[in-house]
Amino acid sequence: MSLEDYKTKLCPTLIIIPDITGFNDYMNNSNLEYSQKAIGELLESILDNNILNLKVSDIEGDTILFYSYDLNKTIDQIIYQCELMFQKFHDKLKTFNPDNCNCGTCERLHNLTLKFVVHFGRLSSLMLKDYCRLFGKDLKIAHTLLKNSIDFREYILVTDNVLVNYKRERKISMINSSWQEGKESVTDIGEINFLYKQLEIT
Repeated sequence: MSLEDYKTKLCPTLIIIPDITGFNDYMNNSNLEYSQKAIGELLESILDNNILNLKVSDIEGDTILFYSYDLNKTIDQIIYQCELMFQKFHDKLKTFNPDNCNCGTCERLHNLTLKFVVHFGRLSSLMLKDYCRLFGKDLKIAHTLLKNSIDFREYILVTDNVLVNYKRERKISMINSSWQEGKESVTDIGEINFLYKQLEIT
């Protein structure tokens, strides 16, 4: 492969990461064959409701790394995308009946929860056949924010970088509704400010 093939450039990128909390405990304590099938269906419920046509860079068991170079989306569209995936995830969970499961796999499945980290930054990428590998400090920020001090188990976290780069009438309108302000420290980068709100099943 020539050096040309390895040349990358930094591109403004929207990052959305849905993360299934409780995944490792579920997989370690459930029937493997059945649990793999169930997790696959839950991940598909997220992928099938990708109405913003986000690209997928990676699926890591309990997380999906979505990204987009489209700067024409609005904050409201991005939030609705997360809320839709959240609802469809729980709709799929409801189809698994613990009463009909002799091994308890379905019962443990209902302990799973879903959260979202939404960040915007500049990333480089490398194409390996049909697979796009993303790189950059903003990807580190997004992954680091998956582990935070938020009390809720299910929520959307939206960094200030998203609020600055995507259209929203007023940030204060989010704070005055169901959103709260937060911040986390990322090693070698510093403090990252964000808004977050609890997600609830309708």
